[in-house]
Amino acid sequence: MKIDFSDYYVPKPKQAEAHRCRAKYLLFGGAMGGGKSYFLCAEAIKNAMMYNGNRLAIIRKELSVLRRTTLVSFFSICPPQLIKNYNQTRLEIIFVNGSVLLFSDADIAKDPLLQKIKGLEIGWFGIEESSEISKSVYDILRTRLRWVLPDGTTPRYEGRLTSNPENCWLISTFIQSTNSDEAYIQALTTDNYNEDSDYVRNLKDAFKENPALLRRYLYADWSLTDSINQLIPSEVILKCSQRIQGCYGTALGIDVARFGDDCTVFVLLKDRNIELIESYQQTAITEIVTRTIQLINDYKINPYYVGIDSVGIGAGVVDGLRAQGYNVVEIIGGAKPEEINTNNSFNPFNLRSQMYFTLRESLIDGEVGNITDAALKVELSAIKYEFFSDKTVKVIAKEAIKKILGHSPDHADALAMANFVLKRNNQPNFFWILPCFGN
Repeated sequence: MKIDFSDYYVPKPKQAEAHRCRAKYLLFGGAMGGGKSYFLCAEAIKNAMMYNGNRLAIIRKELSVLRRTTLVSFFSICPPQLIKNYNQTRLEIIFVNGSVLLFSDADIAKDPLLQKIKGLEIGWFGIEESSEISKSVYDILRTRLRWVLPDGTTPRYEGRLTSNPENCWLISTFIQSTNSDEAYIQALTTDNYNEDSDYVRNLKDAFKENPALLRRYLYADWSLTDSINQLIPSEVILKCSQRIQGCYGTALGIDVARFGDDCTVFVLLKDRNIELIESYQQTAITEIVTRTIQLINDYKINPYYVGIDSVGIGAGVVDGLRAQGYNVVEIIGGAKPEEINTNNSFNPFNLRSQMYFTLRESLIDGEVGNITDAALKVELSAIKYEFFSDKTVKVIAKEAIKKILGHSPDHADALAMANFVLKRNNQPNFFWILPCFGN
């Protein structure tokens, strides 16, 4: 049987470039109308027919959305002659050569253990709108690439992802990655539509009041973009990239790794500019204590200006330093906030919320400079907040931010601690003041 696939799908140049990519994992996407879904479905068909008896999966966060979007795209470009059977209940397609393609959801909120995908054995996977899902979905799917074909050989194991630009784990994993196994190919609206087309004109008109969204969805701009409950505006983070003058004092914030892939991060503020950022994985308590003492002595830091996260093994770091005469500041994020101005309309939920809103105030007032580290910028823009009915304001939990980023906001936490101890100690009668919300 000979089928001319071009009767159903003809890739545009950027799609063709992505089809030729041989990276094991590829993110293809960016702008609206860039042909992401058609690319992903065509990749699935190609890999299904290339290997007899292959097993494949296309994943999206919500099954209902997958049914009315990705599945429709698939059937619009897949030659019907290639399909032997389609089980609508199981969302499973069997190809004429014995390959099987499964469509499934992966919502960590509904399936915290991700049982739906943990049992898969596949030779290829695709993730549609990857920014919507947790990085743990991607990590698990990579471990599921172990399918053996009926003839005893293995297919070329690959993963293909699509997404519009969002502030999430895709930035560090693909956009900023130097790993040759994780590639990114940008898709623009104008790859598929002329600049003067109705589609492009409609996008420009829809986002004319919001240039940031226009850059994101028309020109595939992955730079910092704001969400509705983002604590620190992106323009403020970008403004603080320059060094500042006229501010004095040195402080050190240390976010101690608790477990897994968390990092121990040191952030040092000197004259309110970020002078040093150091990140270490799986570091012993004695090593952290030793490095802290080195920094205290090298930069002549008063221990009262050293803030350390003492939750978990951080308590051992604080104890080790105090045993040697360094009376550092122990910070427990879940503790009650320090004394606040009772005239405020809102109160911080805990000390961590207080520290981050203090950091927000400092950044807006231009009191912190030299924020140039890419990882720190992304983490700062991922910090979200929420209000409660009793007029309490809370920065969302570290684990929730980790799901957005794919890693813990260790750099941002360390900066928040350094700024907090510096500002508090420079103002003996320190009162926490909630910054204004709005432009």
